[in-house]
Amino acid sequence: MDEKDQSIHILPTETYFAMIRRMLSESGSAYVRITGMSMWPLLRHLRDGVIIEPCSHSVSAKVIRPGDIVLFDRKNGRYALHRVIYKSKTGFTMAGDNQWHIECNLPYDQIIGVVTYIDRNGHRISCKNLLLKAYSKLVVILTYPRIFFYKGVSRLFCIVQHRRT
Repeated sequence: MDEKDQSIHILPTETYFAMIRRMLSESGSAYVRITGMSMWPLLRHLRDGVIIEPCSHSVSAKVIRPGDIVLFDRKNGRYALHRVIYKSKTGFTMAGDNQWHIECNLPYDQIIGVVTYIDRNGHRISCKNLLLKAYSKLVVILTYPRIFFYKGVSRLFCIVQHRRT
């Protein structure tokens, strides 16, 4: 392979997700490389990838459950891959495993697809794997206590830093 073949091409977000949507509609799945730290420690930046399958918006409330990881459109030009924490009749509550912020009442039509496999170092891990399902349930259960704890630690850290100055 020559140097030109190894170059990295950065696509605008709109172009990249248009390609993802097209792949989902044409082939029924799409591969997405993980960028960012919102789903750490499960998914690591530029190391892991996921296989996403589309979900019909008319049945997404039945198909998607708390603990599932979904790709969704924030309607502001940004997309996120987060875990469903809670679902209601009108939408979902989601958060990244490594985030303090919870996004509430996301309508079903913002869901692009659901993660079915995690790709790590060339090995595919099914989201139906019992250990992964147990991890997902634990993350969902601990979401609100974890966020409360992180906010408390952050405030304590700020108080300590303020006293030092």
